[in-house]
Amino acid sequence: MYKNLAERIKKLTIELTEIPSIVGTKEEINVVTRIYEKFTDMKYFKDHPNNLKLVDVISDNLNRKSVLAVVKGQKGNSNKTVVLIGHTDTVGISDYGHIKEYATKPLELKDKLRELSIPEDALKDLESGEYLFGRGIFDMKCGTATLITIVEELSNKVEDLEGNIV
Repeated sequence: MYKNLAERIKKLTIELTEIPSIVGTKEEINVVTRIYEKFTDMKYFKDHPNNLKLVDVISDNLNRKSVLAVVKGQKGNSNKTVVLIGHTDTVGISDYGHIKEYATKPLELKDKLRELSIPEDALKDLESGEYLFGRGIFDMKCGTATLITIVEELSNKVEDLEGNIV
């Protein structure tokens, strides 16, 4: 079970990382739109469309949005709620130098990083094959992928869920 979850999180992490979302750019909306689409594909939100919203950021000249998703547990009558929060914007990619076009392509980036002078510990991590590299992976596209996967898992078991997830 956990291996399947880990693979789903990894796949979604790569997918989200491949969508550039540098802070303060119009590109930020693209990853939010994809996340919203992921939720609309879930059975729970097909059955409860009013529990999923794409919310405008107030007074934002870039027309950015946030996703608000609510899963209501059916076990008991609890109003307890766990709020999951993440973000999707990243810092820029200029520090990647001549390989910056690969900064959001984790599967290609690992080979391109060998062209740079990187610290020995980072090179060791790269050679281990145990890590994904890419702009925003650890802050926080992997975290966002994990949160989406948690919501998906819990939304498939609302009869066992006591409380709510936002």
